[in-house]
Amino acid sequence: MKKVIGIWLTAILLIAALTACSQNAKPADEKAPQKTEEASSDTKTSDTSSSEANKAPGEAVPFEVVGQSSEDAPTDQGQTEVRLGGNVTVEEKELVIKGTSNLLPGAIVEAEVTSKGYNMWGYKAKTEVNGDGSFEMTVKKPDVKNTMDVELSFDPYDQSDRLKKVYGDSGEKLAGPFVYQSSNFAEIAYYAAAYAHVAHDAPLKTAVAFETPKWDRPSDYGDPTVWFKPTVTKDEKYLYVSVKSNLLEGATVKGDVDIPGHIHYGYTDSTRVKPDGSFTLQIAHPKKVKEYYFLIRYEPEEVTWPTLKEAYGTKGEKLKGELVKVKDRDDKTINIVEMKIKITE
Repeated sequence: MKKVIGIWLTAILLIAALTACSQNAKPADEKAPQKTEEASSDTKTSDTSSSEANKAPGEAVPFEVVGQSSEDAPTDQGQTEVRLGGNVTVEEKELVIKGTSNLLPGAIVEAEVTSKGYNMWGYKAKTEVNGDGSFEMTVKKPDVKNTMDVELSFDPYDQSDRLKKVYGDSGEKLAGPFVYQSSNFAEIAYYAAAYAHVAHDAPLKTAVAFETPKWDRPSDYGDPTVWFKPTVTKDEKYLYVSVKSNLLEGATVKGDVDIPGHIHYGYTDSTRVKPDGSFTLQIAHPKKVKEYYFLIRYEPEEVTWPTLKEAYGTKGEKLKGELVKVKDRDDKTINIVEMKIKITE
């Protein structure tokens, strides 16, 4: 009897267990629990917050990416016949330079301010050319009483390898009227430059344009038979002797005053010859004299440019013509070129 009862108890427990499992089971097509829907809602909220966090604060400001090409770039941008232009605007404490060019984006241009009769340092600035060839920079306005000469230059020597491939390591690929020579006394290098001349007392907001050079190189340029053709002008302060010649670019010429019967000093000037053989010398008017002599002189230098050494010799021994004179310098005898003109004021 106990055995039968045990069988029945076992059967009852088995049925109870099966019923419990049936109640806990879920149909395959039953919807996902609410908890899953809440997780989806949380994800949307997170995306919205991230978007708001990345939004830049404040008002939009216009800007331009420099050093890259532009839709406004000149059609001749990157050509080796370089152009430089723009103007210098006078402000109270600075000179503002706004320039144009056909230089490649990223090229470095430099501005420097000098004034005749002053030793000046630090009046310069550099900047990169924009995609459209433009650029802008400011230079401190010097406190001078003479004309402010502003040089705007592009020197391939100071550029990146990318630009040196276009213009040459020493600028030897440059062409056009803006190109000048320089030298380290071992070889010739080339750079591009433009100049503006600003009156020291120019009113505020005065704008002076950079000049485009117009050279008139003579047919016998560089010939050892050297000639000078001077023109003399003056203003209230200075005497200007503008000279055409066939001297090579880079030659150093000097101007000096000879006043018979007077002891004088400070009436001298020197400059380098320009690409067409021309140059200008400037001196203050000699005081208390109405008549004097002005000397124009080219004297070969001991350390000089290779082009000058080849054309005229290390001691001027190749120089010819009626202007050639012999001069003793220390323990050497050299040939120089000199013209003496009489000035009557």
